[in-house]
Formats: sequence, C-alpha cells, structure tokens
Amino acid sequence: MSLVSVPDAALDPHRFRSSVSRFATGIAIVSCFDEQGQPHGMTISSFTSISLEPPTVLVSLRPGRTHDRIRRQGRYGVSILGTEHESWSRHFSGHPQPGLAPVWDTAAHVPVLRDALAWFECQVDELLQVHDHTLFVARVTACGHTGGAPLMFFASGYHRALDHSPISQDRRA
Repeated sequence: MSLVSVPDAALDPHRFRSSVSRFATGIAIVSCFDEQGQPHGMTISSFTSISLEPPTVLVSLRPGRTHDRIRRQGRYGVSILGTEHESWSRHFSGHPQPGLAPVWDTAAHVPVLRDALAWFECQVDELLQVHDHTLFVARVTACGHTGGAPLMFFASGYHRALDHSPISQDRRA
C-alpha cells in the first residue's frame, strides 16, 4: 500500500471512489409511496444505525425523486437485502429485471419488501445537508427481521457470505 498525501483540491474522484469501495457494506432498499400511493424504492448502501436510545438510523441520498418524496412525506422504509436478493438490488438501482415482481408489505406508514432480511419503518427527525447529499436522520418506529445471510457490496461488486456464522458473539445482548 502506498501512502500519498495530496491537497484536497487535487484528490482524484476515481481514486476516492475506488478507495472507499474497499469498505464492505450491506445493501438495502429505501422506500416510500409515490404520488399515486404506489410503493417506490431505491437501492442504497448508505444506511446506518446511529443510536439505540431512542432507536435512530440514517440514510444518505442525493437529490432526486426518492429524496424529494421522503423529504415531503417525512417517512421512509428500509429493507435489508439477503444473499438471494441481488436481483432486487439491480432492479431498484435503475436496471429493471424482467419478470421481477417484488412483494411489498406496508408497515404502519411505509412500504417494505416482504422476505427482506430485516426491515425498518422510520420517521424523519432531522435533515442534514452535506455537500451533494442529504442525511435523513430518523427514529425507528417499527422493525423486524428473519434469518439468512446478507448481500454485500465490496470493491464495486456483489458478494455473498460463504459462512455467515459470527466470528465472535457480542456478549452485551
């Protein structure tokens, strides 16, 4: 690994993207209703839990339809994808998958994908503008999960856990 210090103004965006892609993330679908009351979703990897008391998460979105709808509605759903959901990720990232018909459930106020590894219903508490993205900080009002292994994104590609047993257990639970 070579460490090269460069001034901020000279940072190559491709180098940054390639470097940040080395952080493995889960893949999720952020969802809301469109103007006709139909479920609308978008693939994201920028989802994180930020507090347990109260349960709080955030998603980071660039301006667009999903961003505008969530900003207007003040709510969003998040569906965490399992290894069998790569087609959902592609579908909701602008590459429609022929014959794919995702099934939605409605939590109290937002659509979430049935059979997702986990799901969250979120009420927006705060919006933070950070350069070209908005952070939607939200309180979790409902959630659930099932068994399975996560679909992951690393180095600009999909990956599946070969063995999803934990390396160590969190003994606080």
